[in-house]
Amino acid sequence: MTGNSDAMNRTVADIVRLVRRPGRLLLTGAAVPVGVFALLALLLGLEAERWTGWLPLVLAGVLAVPVVVLAVRRRRLQRVTEGLADRPVTIPGSGVVVVVEGHTQGPADETLAAWGEAAAEGRVRTARWLPRVEAAQRAAVRAAGGTVNAPYLKDDLRVTLVAFLGTVAAIPLGVLGAFASAFALLLR
Repeated sequence: MTGNSDAMNRTVADIVRLVRRPGRLLLTGAAVPVGVFALLALLLGLEAERWTGWLPLVLAGVLAVPVVVLAVRRRRLQRVTEGLADRPVTIPGSGVVVVVEGHTQGPADETLAAWGEAAAEGRVRTARWLPRVEAAQRAAVRAAGGTVNAPYLKDDLRVTLVAFLGTVAAIPLGVLGAFASAFALLLR
C-alpha cells in the first residue's frame, strides 16, 4: 500500500458512506414509478388486441435496465468499500530512503512520481465513448497503484455513469408512462 492508495481508499470509503442514503432514495424514486408503469403496461398489454398494446411494457422494460444496472453497481461498490476505512494508514516518511549517485529518493518523491504518471495517463484518451471518464479512471488506477490497492476501480465507470443518467431520466419518464397507461386503461 502506498500513501496515495491509502488516501484514495479513505476518501472513497467516506464518499460511499456519505451518499448511501441519497443513492437508495434515487433508486427507490426510480424503481417505484417504473414498476407502476410496468404493472399498468402489463395490464394494458393483456387487454390489447394488437401487438402495439405491448409497446408500453417494452418501454417500461427499457426504463428498468439502467435502474437495475445502477442498483447492482451500487451494491458491488458498497461491498468492496466496506473495510477500506478500517485498514491501517501508511505514513509517508516511514519508508526506506534510497541513495543513488548523490540523489536521495524518499517516499515523497515516489508519491510525486506516481501523481506525475497518473497525470500523464489522464491525458491519453483512447476510448470511443466518454473518453475523459475512461482516462480519469485509468489515471486513478495508476495513482492508486493498481486495482489491487483500489478494488472499487475495477468496474468501468462509464457504464455506471450512463446507468446513473438513465436512472435519473427514468423517474419522470416512468411517471409519464404510468399516467399515460392509466389513462389508456380508463378509456377502455
